[in-house]
Amino acid sequence: EAVPPPPPPPLLLATTTEAMDPLTIYGQRPQPEETPEFLSAKFAELEDELSKIPAEKKVGWISATEKCPALVAESHRLMFLRCEVFNVKEAAARICKYWDKRIELFGEVLAFKPLHVGGAEGALHENSENTKEDADRVRFTWKGLYLGFMRPTMTHDSGGRAIVFADPSAFKGYNHTSDERYGVARSTWYVLHNILEGNDTVQKLGVVVIAYPHHAKISYVDRKLMKMNMESITGCIPVRMGSFHICHPPWFFGNIIFPLIKVIMPDRMKKRIRVHSGSQERVLDSLGKFGLERSVLPSDIGGDVILDTDGWLQECKKKGL
Repeated sequence: EAVPPPPPPPLLLATTTEAMDPLTIYGQRPQPEETPEFLSAKFAELEDELSKIPAEKKVGWISATEKCPALVAESHRLMFLRCEVFNVKEAAARICKYWDKRIELFGEVLAFKPLHVGGAEGALHENSENTKEDADRVRFTWKGLYLGFMRPTMTHDSGGRAIVFADPSAFKGYNHTSDERYGVARSTWYVLHNILEGNDTVQKLGVVVIAYPHHAKISYVDRKLMKMNMESITGCIPVRMGSFHICHPPWFFGNIIFPLIKVIMPDRMKKRIRVHSGSQERVLDSLGKFGLERSVLPSDIGGDVILDTDGWLQECKKKGL
């Protein structure tokens, strides 16, 4: 009962007519020079903007400043300023949404710990002192991480953006329960924080997502999880999204996934979706025109990078990350 695959929406097809400057290819705003004087002024402006937000709209932020002041120091605030290219109003709004969402996902205890899998203080460290609720949060987050839906490649495009690989076929063993959904959402937070923290280049330039839904099935689609992840990525986590490159989309992408994306994705991000179809070589050639050479792409789509989720997580545990 094979269904003939419809063509991907023409609006999203990757083209080779765009200006291929690796730093401006996706229409992102350039970052200003971060002189000490500039940063000092922007930190002051951010504090002023945060002070103007009503208390009921920054409950999470207030809690964070009281319960984990070390986590919300200048380095933390700087990520939000960079994400919003130093628009302090947008940075203040994002930081408040971020802490509300972080507490919603991780709870009133784990949210105020570093988002690390290693180290005794890490939120995702399997701590015997955790309550049952927190132990379950940790367990389902680890399940989400080992599911392997979203993984860092530890490589970058020619513009310096970090490359994240997303494979929806990982949801083959996913049961669509609330616990699993929240576990995957928390794992997405961990992956992105792992890439961002301490990496000035990625904080300034952002990431590109290589999505490979070729082997996914309609039954794997979780609309609630898609909405949760999209809200976190585009409105909470301080990450600049360069582009979503969708490679080898399945037949149902144009009919089911794209209409859903149009509903949950901000307009600015819709313009940064690129769809690459055809043979493996054709897709690799198309990606190469966006500064994504075979040497930095996962072997899953014909690149040279072999992803080792277990090895990466064990290394993070050793390093206390």
